Amino acid sequence: MDGLSLIFILAVVVEKLVDLFKTVVYAIPFLPEKFKPITLELLSLGVGIMLAYETNSNSLTLMGVKTIDPLVGIIITGLVIGKGSNFAHDFFHYVNQKRRSD
Repeated sequence: MDGLSLIFILAVVVEKLVDLFKTVVYAIPFLPEKFKPITLELLSLGVGIMLAYETNSNSLTLMGVKTIDPLVGIIITGLVIGKGSNFAHDFFHYVNQKRRSD
């Protein structure tokens, strides 16, 4: 499977999982209202990083960027995945535009 396709699929999966957990998080009575959105954000980013790690997805490698430790690219990819499919699409669209203009 193409690496970018995998990242987009994982981003959609994270988006849907967080959407499912939204009801649960907002139903927790002892969690203050101001912490509920950040709880969902942290859940999303954590699941994104976990999925990127488990699938060994590294967007930096896909873009031709070399790092000393590949875990850096995996974490960055996990953050992109965790932000959801719209963010992943915008991120790669921006990178693609930059590559074409260089």
